[in-house]
Amino acid sequence: MEEYETIRKLISSFREVNQQFYQRTWQHADDLGVTIFQLQILRVLSIQSNLSLQDLTKELHVGKSTVSSTVDRLVKAGLIKREQSDKDRRAIVLNLTDLGREKQKSGQALFYERLKGLDHIPQDRIDELLEIHQLIIKNLKCIGEDNS
Repeated sequence: MEEYETIRKLISSFREVNQQFYQRTWQHADDLGVTIFQLQILRVLSIQSNLSLQDLTKELHVGKSTVSSTVDRLVKAGLIKREQSDKDRRAIVLNLTDLGREKQKSGQALFYERLKGLDHIPQDRIDELLEIHQLIIKNLKCIGEDNS
């Protein structure tokens, strides 16, 4: 059983870190009166305006029906709006409303405040962690390609 101990420890560590991020994100979204997924859509639209539903779907790596129904709820809540594209009058694009922009901006500040403890990790350790993450991703992709 010792041959799998390293893998088990890695998986356990990732799960624990993921759980901590998820708990903080869930609480954050709940405080703002939105879901985590709605918060993700607001964030994407704050970075890129005039996105089509298809572009938003690609950006979030989620199915179109999931994004579409969530966008409908955000439109009803007055946080985003559908508009006719300036480039193609047949196309509809999504943008934040003033209320959506306000909620996203205040939400982002609150989110980073909740994660402020991460600022205490030295930059060289962060760089090392990110490098290791890339190595893990690369190795897992190689394994996936070998099994295809």
